[in-house]
Amino acid sequence: MTQITLQPVTKDNWTTCAKLVLPESQRGFVAPNVYSIAESKFEPHYQPRAIMLDTEVVGFLMYCKDEEDSDGKHDVYWLFRMMIAQTHQGKGLGYEAVRLALAEMQAMGARRAYTMHKPGNEVAGKLYVRLGFRRVGVLDDGDVQLQLDF
Repeated sequence: MTQITLQPVTKDNWTTCAKLVLPESQRGFVAPNVYSIAESKFEPHYQPRAIMLDTEVVGFLMYCKDEEDSDGKHDVYWLFRMMIAQTHQGKGLGYEAVRLALAEMQAMGARRAYTMHKPGNEVAGKLYVRLGFRRVGVLDDGDVQLQLDF
């Protein structure tokens, strides 16, 4: 039986994460993984994760605690990167990976999680709604903002 896990991005798996490819039709929906990994080295509260299918890296996600919107009563987290490699899409891996990331956030004290997606990314929108997120607005850059309260 195969197992989905999230693993920290390390010196042993970062290049594999950086080389993951999205289908052409999805490439404008999320920043390149190499950019996100570099960003995480300068933002220590960012949590980059390799999405693993058994021992194979099949995707990447990143989340963080919102340091400006967490007041001790409403610890807020943002899931702001998530992708599954083109060769592994359509298998439910994204759903399971986000579910695991939400569990990590809750274990760290999250009471609320936000995410976002490009308006044209209907697949992501449906995925987040299936996980319990609800649309709460549109961000300054035009992304659809969603919220989940734990």
